[in-house]
Amino acid sequence: MMGLDISAYSKLVEAPDAERDDDGEIVDYDNIREFYDNPDFPGRIEGIKPKTAYRLGDDATGFRAGSYGGYNNWRNELAQMAGYPLTKYTSHCGDAEGYDGGAWAAGSGPFYEQIQFSDCDGTIGPVVSAKLAKDYADHAAKAEQVGGRFWDLYQEWQQAFTIAADNGAVVFH
Repeated sequence: MMGLDISAYSKLVEAPDAERDDDGEIVDYDNIREFYDNPDFPGRIEGIKPKTAYRLGDDATGFRAGSYGGYNNWRNELAQMAGYPLTKYTSHCGDAEGYDGGAWAAGSGPFYEQIQFSDCDGTIGPVVSAKLAKDYADHAAKAEQVGGRFWDLYQEWQQAFTIAADNGAVVFH
């Protein structure tokens, strides 16, 4: 089943001597990773060097954020909970409206760096993760009132960004 999976790591340490195979791929993928800088969202990887091997720290988490459509619906709910206005926009499917459109139009604010990010691939580094971890902490009481599946995923995302704020990364894959 296709969908968005999330992995979060902390305490990344560069591993310049990481062993690579003949294709240049990291051999010890369980303990060493490279992180993809999605070019459509500049700055999100701040604090991590793309195409650089990193040894993973001991603190990590992972979860399924849902199908691509399910994640996009959840992200729209996040934008609504954060107070962005319902806004019309044009998508690849035609004219639409959503609270996420309000976040995109605002260009900044709570959760903006996540709402205006890929729904399938890329890395959010420690600098942006720290900002998002604070957003999640600041809005947790309001999110808990929404409850249900929204609150369950909210807590997963909060944990991921909190972990990654400690010199780590949140990976969308």
